[in-house]
Amino acid sequence: MEKKTKLKISIIGGGRLGSALAYAIDDSGSKEAAIVSVSSRSEKTLAVAKELLGNSSQKIFFTNNNFLAAKISNCIFICTPDDEIENACSEIFKAGEAFGSEEITVFHFSGSKKIDILGSAKQAGASTACMHPLKSFASAREAASTLQNTLYGVTYEKSDLNAKKTIEILSKILKGRIIFVENDKKTLYHACACIASNYLVSLMDFATDAGSEVGLDPAVFLSGLLNLSEGTLLNIKKLGTKKALTGPIARGDISTINEHIEILKNLNREDIKEFYEIMGKKTAGIALENNWIDNKTHNELLKILKK
Repeated sequence: MEKKTKLKISIIGGGRLGSALAYAIDDSGSKEAAIVSVSSRSEKTLAVAKELLGNSSQKIFFTNNNFLAAKISNCIFICTPDDEIENACSEIFKAGEAFGSEEITVFHFSGSKKIDILGSAKQAGASTACMHPLKSFASAREAASTLQNTLYGVTYEKSDLNAKKTIEILSKILKGRIIFVENDKKTLYHACACIASNYLVSLMDFATDAGSEVGLDPAVFLSGLLNLSEGTLLNIKKLGTKKALTGPIARGDISTINEHIEILKNLNREDIKEFYEIMGKKTAGIALENNWIDNKTHNELLKILKK
């Protein structure tokens, strides 16, 4: 019977991401992995991580030294900001130093950075990979408690069986799902994630901002918009991005869209008008693809959205 390899995990960078992953793995009770160390330059960050991990923190080595934290592990999570990943990895694997005979796997969690930034680890004989969670980490505790079913964009050399096996173990422990992302496609993948997450915030801000132009209370209006958006997200989950579409463009209500454009012109807010036009053109394309409007209506909408 094949013996299971126990992952001894070191968290380099104990902020929201690192702490959330540490908590989720520790809370899983898995016998296949354990958090052995957490490293951070900030004493405040280490204190927050200790508090989050509770009684388990007594079994974990907390330090400001990345090398010492990594040295006692065989699975290293570099959870620093993107611009610090390469330096953190180089600091751990300085001068190509190896960690004995045990197989080492080094992860970063950046959506856009290639695994090449872990080159010093690879040179030292370690497996390298990325496991980017498609999830917002506004709070470590909240993120950790809702991490289940998260989709991870994973990147590794397909010939690296150790990296592949480690990812499979981690995804099982975290109760997540994985999708493979080619190393040279990571930037586009991350741009897609930003559109769906970060730009959703901007989208809601645009809507509340436009409402304030006509005297709508921003807090009250936002509460209504959130209720509307939550319903839309549920429809997308059930029906997909095409069939979940509703509204005047989906119905081919040309006069309504024309009225929208005219009122936005009168606001003298070119930014809101331009945003509405860009999204309107995309929406008209979806409606046409669904066969909910014909080519004539589609063309009329495009003319209105170019005013």
